[in-house]
Amino acid sequence: MRARLFLTVLAAAVLAAASSNADPARLVYRVDSASAVIVKRHLVISANGAVKSGGWDRPRLLVLEPSASETRTLRVEFVARPPSANEVVVQQLLPIAARKIAKLPGYATTKVQVIGETNSVLVEITQQEPAVTR
Repeated sequence: MRARLFLTVLAAAVLAAASSNADPARLVYRVDSASAVIVKRHLVISANGAVKSGGWDRPRLLVLEPSASETRTLRVEFVARPPSANEVVVQQLLPIAARKIAKLPGYATTKVQVIGETNSVLVEITQQEPAVTR
């Protein structure tokens, strides 16, 4: 009897955890700024933007696969996980930021486009300035 109760409670807990993690990430409302810098043979992409309400978490930048290796623009989606439907949150625009360290894109890629729900920002890929030693 106790084993069956334990298994039932365990199954309910697993299902509850799975449903809370199943909330898909969605595009953030707006992208305000972005940068793309080559640092030590990696591409570091940073983005700042806004979401429509409180409760958004897990912001990240998702690099989309280019349609061709010689594409000039690398497309990146700025996404986060929205609050659950039954969560009480503040209803106002709030800032959000994300950073991604990715492998270097193809030789022809010179720009990064960070995509949000209502806009996108296009930035040039730049080299990191070497440190000045004195």
